[in-house]
Formats: sequence, C-alpha cells, structure tokens
Amino acid sequence: MPTCELITIGSELLNGSVLNTNAQFLSRKISGLCIDVTHQVTCRDRVPDIVACLDTAFRRSRLVVVTGGLGPTPDDVTREAIAQYFGSGLKFDSEQYRHIVKYFRSLGRGTPPITRREAFLPEIAKPLVNRFGIALGFYIWKHDKLIVVLPGVPMELKRLYDYSVGPLIKKKLRDRPRNYTLLAKTIGLNEPEIMRKLGRSFFRGRAFDFGIYPKVGEVAIRLRCADRRLMTQLKREITRALRPSLYSFSEESISVVVGKSLVRKRSTIAVAESCTGGLLAKILTDVPGSSRYFLGGIVAYANKAKIDQLGVLPELLRAKGAVSREVAQAMALGVRLRFHSSLGLSITGIAGPDGGTRTKPVGLVLIGVSDRAGTRIFSFRFSGDRSHIRRQAVSKAMLILWRWFGS
Repeated sequence: MPTCELITIGSELLNGSVLNTNAQFLSRKISGLCIDVTHQVTCRDRVPDIVACLDTAFRRSRLVVVTGGLGPTPDDVTREAIAQYFGSGLKFDSEQYRHIVKYFRSLGRGTPPITRREAFLPEIAKPLVNRFGIALGFYIWKHDKLIVVLPGVPMELKRLYDYSVGPLIKKKLRDRPRNYTLLAKTIGLNEPEIMRKLGRSFFRGRAFDFGIYPKVGEVAIRLRCADRRLMTQLKREITRALRPSLYSFSEESISVVVGKSLVRKRSTIAVAESCTGGLLAKILTDVPGSSRYFLGGIVAYANKAKIDQLGVLPELLRAKGAVSREVAQAMALGVRLRFHSSLGLSITGIAGPDGGTRTKPVGLVLIGVSDRAGTRIFSFRFSGDRSHIRRQAVSKAMLILWRWFGS
C-alpha cells in the first residue's frame, strides 16, 4: 500500500492559536483512497524547517501533502522552501493572477500589489489553479513520487482537494490496493455500549481494520477490508446490533438526516431555547435548504422573554421555575403556535457552573416536543462543564427528533 505524509506549516498551529483541522480532513480523504497515512508533521514558517521536513517525508513516502504558507506576507515561505529543496527557481502563473484580479474586481477593489506573490510557484511544479481563493496550489511529480502543496485556508483546501487533488492522486498512484470501506454513524450510544452490542464474535477470526471515533452524543465506526463479501456481512451485523441508534452509513450528519425526515413527512419545526442559547437552531440551519422545514427559533433566556415571546404564564414560572416540565411544555407549545409549525421543540436547563440546587442540580435539562397530538417532555441529567452540557442537550434533542419520525 502506498504511504503518505502530511506536512502542515504554520507557527500558529504550534503555539495553539489555530486548530489543525486540515490534517484531519486530508487524513480521512487520503485513507479512503487506500493510501496509508503514516506521519503527520507540523513545522514553523521557516525555510530550513520546511526543507528538513520535506526531505524526510520525500525519502520515506510516495505521497507528500503540504499545506499552508502560500499567502502574500513575508512569513509565507512554503513556495520558496520547496523551490530551494528541488534546486528550482520560481515562475509566475498568469492564469492564477487573472483569477486574483477578477476576485478583487468583484469586491469593487483594486488588486493589492502584494497579492501578485500568490501567483508564483516553483519552476519544477505544475499549478493547481485555485478558483476558491487567491493562493495558488501546485504539485510536483518526481521519481514516481507525488508532492501536493495546498493553501492553508480550510475552505479553500477542501474545495481544491475535491476538485483537483483527489482525482490527481488517483491518476498518479494507480497501484493502490482495492479495499472496501464502511462508515456507520450512531447517536445516543457511547463507545463501551457499542463494543458490548457488537460483541467479541464480531472481531473473532476475521481480517479487517476497525476504528471507533466518539464526539459529543455520537460515535462513528469506520471499517476497511479487502474482502467484499466480508464487508457486506459486517454491515449486516452492525445494522442488526446497532439499529435503534444507527442513523447513517454515509458522511451525512444527523442534521441532514433529520432534515430529510422533515421534508419526507412534509413537516416544519420551530425551536425555543434557553440554556442552549441558539445552538440547536444553528445545528438545524447548518444544512443547505433547511428553510424548507425550519421556520424559526427564539432564544428565550430570561423569564421575561419566555413570557413575552412564548406566552409562558408568569404564575407558572413563579410556581415551578424556568427549569421544569411545565415550563418546557409551555415553551414547546408556545413556539409551535407562534410560528404555525408542525412541531415545536424546547430546551430549558441548568448548564452551570452555578445555579444548581439539590432538587435541580447543574446538568438538569428538559426537552419538550409539541405537535397537534400533544406535548411530550424528556428529562436528562448531563455532566461536564457548561459547554459540554449544552452540546449534550443539543445532541439529545437531535436524537429525539430523529426518533420522533420513526427513523
């Protein structure tokens, strides 16, 4: 199997100012092409550091992907470092520069002279014209090895990879083994629960790669093997063991899956949030086209907002408190009636770190769902810090929505 090394360039990645999401994206994509990502390296924006990393990577891997350091400022020295490593000069790419000029013209601005630098690449390289930004990407094919150099801006990198780099890797590295992959995404289970449900027999006597990847409220499983029939059998067993919580065999998020359910049922939704502060509305509207089913949301954080915006009775708040089954019910009904939606969903709780009591501790969250048939209330107790509790609440709300439609 061909091997790959990722080199991400930027002092901001090393000092913690920026999270390195590019490495995660590229590793997932490249591994999916049956190429083994064996090393990830991050180095400073210094020519000697980049040259040293590149030398090591080029000697031990057939594919090297470099990201970052292609901007116009003095600390962007990736193109110079790569040119130096290969003993090459730099050349100007007029097509990329025309794109840069067009980009700034669309903003009603002149082209800053400094951006001309972003259209240069090593003479030994071939351009990967970046139609999604202004920094030019490029690649070098030498000694049956491929080096791909990409901008560090995540949006540009992802689009450029899908548009140009993925097809380029497939074309240049044709000796990749044939492997079959499977992604299974679950919600509402943790890692130990999934392993218990799969059981030891799932792994016994069979050759396949298994990875399990948790995030708040969800767990993804990735499998890879060379036997197509085995993969079919593994998928069948995963479906049988995890069905109540298995929501997708694709990269689709739970938001996309819930959105499709709402469209399929010709339903609409509105949300009323207190402790989650709009996070649920954000998750639902992250999906392109969500206006077909998401009508609106109200962040009713203060009691006055619950009264004025959702019609919660003042005496109910005084008697039961904002974090109560009765108020969650009134919020869900109130937002449904206000937006004339098929479904109203409410979240109220105590995210902490303060505000908890013996009867209503930090982490208590109530979720209400209202439709024409009535309103149901779900009560949860989450642990963790404020951010973690809020994210758990939103994940649980998405699980409730997904199961509400019999998914």
